[in-house]
Amino acid sequence: MTMIAFEPDVRQVAAMTAAMAWQFRDLKANASHLKGGHLVLSSFDGVHLGHRALLRRAAEKVSGEGEPVVAVLFDDATEGSSAPPVHDKSERVRLLREAGVEVVAFGFDQYASWLDAPALCELVREFEPKSITMSANFRFGPGGFGKANHIAARAQQDSVPVEILPAIFVGSDHGVPSGRRISAALGSGDVQTAAALLGRYWSVTGPVVHGYKRGRELGFPTANVPFAHEVSLALGIYAVRVHLDGQVLNGVASYGTRPQFDNGAPLLEVHILDFSKVIYGSFVRVEFVAYQRQEMVFDGIDALVRQMEIDCATARALLATVSDGMAA
Repeated sequence: MTMIAFEPDVRQVAAMTAAMAWQFRDLKANASHLKGGHLVLSSFDGVHLGHRALLRRAAEKVSGEGEPVVAVLFDDATEGSSAPPVHDKSERVRLLREAGVEVVAFGFDQYASWLDAPALCELVREFEPKSITMSANFRFGPGGFGKANHIAARAQQDSVPVEILPAIFVGSDHGVPSGRRISAALGSGDVQTAAALLGRYWSVTGPVVHGYKRGRELGFPTANVPFAHEVSLALGIYAVRVHLDGQVLNGVASYGTRPQFDNGAPLLEVHILDFSKVIYGSFVRVEFVAYQRQEMVFDGIDALVRQMEIDCATARALLATVSDGMAA
């Protein structure tokens, strides 16, 4: 049996979501309403607690109608590790739009490595901003040598107020939120630390696609949800919550290579507890609440089924204590 190809569909959806962001080239022709607002500059990788603090501060500066808060989105030029981002650009755009801000993507995927302070300031000037808000750890340009104070010095020449906020601290256990720190937590399966830094459960969004139907044959049907981009999530079994058509459903998910069967490419397979509807083609958001165990090879199918029953019971217990306040 062959697996149905689904990557093109996921990429198309990601492109459609990313299209919710204005491109810089649209500013003069179609997005003049973004001028005269309050800019927030960041990579917004994860849209974590630090990013949300920047957005809140910018919103506090709005003094009248027609002053949008504009998130200027580009990839972090300082990322020196090979770890993938916390979210792809389409998910960052979705989260920012949900936060109630306009989003402009400069298309810096290609240009972040050489964009220096004068070039960035010229781009920012096109917005005719009333204020600019950044984090103290904001970096850009070749080698990440560009810093927030470089932007501030040039903005002052145009009499544009600039506020550089100190990095926030999420307690002694977690430190300062950053994309790298969240990626590292996800890579070790520590989705609870990732949630503490994000201020919400880390999640992925995608369509439910057909798979091998092995779970259904074993009595545990799964919703297979492809990722639109590479993730650093550790392989294993997780307690999850599934957002589907306004419902929040409990589940247990396997993100792994299925060593019992084929040891193939990693896939996300979600068994929704106490649920029997056919949802192929539906879009779901899967929140990762807790790591339960690593993937295993069992003596036989009966042993695998017994463990799946244990996994479901464990997930129920973990999810019974979840507060909606943590939800995105």
